[in-house]
Amino acid sequence: MMKYIRSLAMPAMVVGITYTLMLGGWWMWFGILAVVIGFVVLDAILPEDLSEPDFGATWLLNLTLYTVLPLLVVMDGVFIWMAGSGDPMGLGAWVQQNMGIDMFAGRAATDSWIMWIGGVLSVGLFNAVAGTNVGHELTHRTSKPLDMFLGRWMLVFSSDVSFAIEHVYGHHVNVGTMTDPATAKRGESLYPFIVRSTIGSYAHAWKMEKARLAKTGKSVWNPIHSRLMRGNLMCVVPFVGAYYIAGWAGVGLFAVVSAWAKAVLEIANYFEHYGLVRDPSTPVQPRHSWNSNKMLSSMTLFSLTRHSHHHAEAEAEFWKLQAMPDAPMLPHGYLTMILVALVPPLFKRAMVPLLNDWDSRHATPKERELAREQSIRSGMRGLRVAMQS
Repeated sequence: MMKYIRSLAMPAMVVGITYTLMLGGWWMWFGILAVVIGFVVLDAILPEDLSEPDFGATWLLNLTLYTVLPLLVVMDGVFIWMAGSGDPMGLGAWVQQNMGIDMFAGRAATDSWIMWIGGVLSVGLFNAVAGTNVGHELTHRTSKPLDMFLGRWMLVFSSDVSFAIEHVYGHHVNVGTMTDPATAKRGESLYPFIVRSTIGSYAHAWKMEKARLAKTGKSVWNPIHSRLMRGNLMCVVPFVGAYYIAGWAGVGLFAVVSAWAKAVLEIANYFEHYGLVRDPSTPVQPRHSWNSNKMLSSMTLFSLTRHSHHHAEAEAEFWKLQAMPDAPMLPHGYLTMILVALVPPLFKRAMVPLLNDWDSRHATPKERELAREQSIRSGMRGLRVAMQS
């Protein structure tokens, strides 16, 4: 039973964060602080999660994934409500009557821009780790219309439904090569990478969708046929909802929240493949992704951390992903890696020994040659392959 209960961790966290948002004031900071501190500490002290249980009732696991969408609607709706005036949809009155929480008092208590920063960081983080993460899981199931539908709607919380195209049909094909905008090169700092990956990924999604539709004489601009245009229109919906709830303040607030959620996705992209190279003529293998078996990250992120197996077998549902302890391994859990990546000198220093190990133990002769060329261009100190002739 416990193996099923652990899948409820992320939905339960979204419910908890929504509750603290209703309280307003300094409670706005609870989500980001509790998650960061909790994940950093517990991932460091708990044993690694190498379990690979068999699941009979996989419909329960899918149901858990599906609940994330309505939970995100409520969480974001509550946060936007706090920025408005009056009581749109009677939300405040309903909550006070049925839950005993005075959201009006919480709104009044949220009287500092510092409090709002905490709310933005909390909501945006969960839009990413719940919305983008589960959306990622579901949009890989290209043969299941319901999963694709729900997954694409989860991606609107980071304003990036194009991810469902580029990630599945672009990134998973090109990972580790120079043509993949979502693979960070050796020496590349996080902040320029976020810009490059965001622009490059959307441009490649556009290129692929345009080529797909051109085969049947259809236009990429037509939302009836174009998945990209439909996705763009879907991304407008939460902004309309935010305007209805809190006017232009709500629109601006959701824009910042979704931008932060998108940034969290790109930070994960950054360290999941940082500095790894692949001969384009060879298939993707577990060695082309950084893996992690840290307990809390694995449990709450629906095994996204088992990234090596995910890229080796992209169609596998999260409960089928194997720990692969012999794959290239990140030194920390995902939340810790996000914090480290935010400080480029610290991140690069941490990755040098890992890249040296990858070059010597995992790379093929051709990949070692590619790694040497990239290492020389990177200017990173300590990369042994750059000093080899």
